Amino acid sequence: MAIKKQITDKNSKTKPDASEKTSRPKNSSDFSKTYIELRTVLDALEITALRYCLMEKGEADRIKHAEKMIKKLKPIVQKYQTKMQMSGGGGGCCEGFFYCHGVCVPYPCNQGR
Repeated sequence: MAIKKQITDKNSKTKPDASEKTSRPKNSSDFSKTYIELRTVLDALEITALRYCLMEKGEADRIKHAEKMIKKLKPIVQKYQTKMQMSGGGGGCCEGFFYCHGVCVPYPCNQGR
């Protein structure tokens, strides 16, 4: 898709025309496009959270960053799992899921933390 550019003078940077931004309509009925966007955002969240923790050199700082991410993300997961009745909040998960560190996941885990 070509983007129309405006040039104000020969030394300025070019910018896309505001009327031609490539965003989908807010009330789009095409679920596949919205699903792809959701998967993209989730992928970005995963890699960003991991890189945020791993950017630190020392183990203590990595642990601090990991704990900070867990503190922010776990309540979001718990909220939606409870809403969807995937988790009862007290350690119970729906069939096929396992309670692990306060959330339900589709695999058994070691809670040795």
